[in-house]
Amino acid sequence: MYDFDFPVEVIRTNRKKTVSIHIQGEKVKVRAPKFTSDEFIEKFVTARTNWIIKKLEEISLRTEIKSRKYINGEKFPYLGRDYSLNIVVGFNPSLKLKNGLFEANVLDSDETPQVTVKDMLISWYKEHSEKLLSERTKKMSKIVGVSPVSIKIKDYKSRWGSCSVKGEISYNWRIVLAPYKVIDYVIFHELCHMLEHNHSYKYWDKVSQFVPDWRDCRDWLRSSNMPF
Repeated sequence: MYDFDFPVEVIRTNRKKTVSIHIQGEKVKVRAPKFTSDEFIEKFVTARTNWIIKKLEEISLRTEIKSRKYINGEKFPYLGRDYSLNIVVGFNPSLKLKNGLFEANVLDSDETPQVTVKDMLISWYKEHSEKLLSERTKKMSKIVGVSPVSIKIKDYKSRWGSCSVKGEISYNWRIVLAPYKVIDYVIFHELCHMLEHNHSYKYWDKVSQFVPDWRDCRDWLRSSNMPF
């Protein structure tokens, strides 16, 4: 019916008044009012093809990191960029980001170097997330006009951040794998909860003041597949 470079599922319903595109995983879903013509839908999607392809490519790249082997040449993200892993034999187990590479030193006697590299990567991410998120939160809190009681890094499995009623802000360390604009969205998201401790229209209006494209950032997080 439709001639696109990607599969499209059209969902017509009486509950919709406008046409919208949703990308869920690697699926493109178009929701439209019941009597919307095929011609209109085709033109609507065609006009947004570049955006759709870009999003699908981003999702595809993030899906590739589901299965990790922790071997030379594998790529690991940091702040939205991928860096190749370079494992060398050394005297002291260590890991650093140098010259565009994650350079990991492991002992020659290490019988499980992949486990060692994974543990070092996670420790490296946690250390850098604490510094980066603390600094950016303090900077952005001045913009929002609030003062968090504390800023902590945690190992959340199903959330990117949280803000208590007391103003205690916590972040998932994995957020440093994302691009800066996504990181900033999470920070502003939590800071705005100090003004509105809910997800009301008033709250999202606050978020929109600081992150106009917050929906794109939220979609990135929802479709991401982190490697740890």
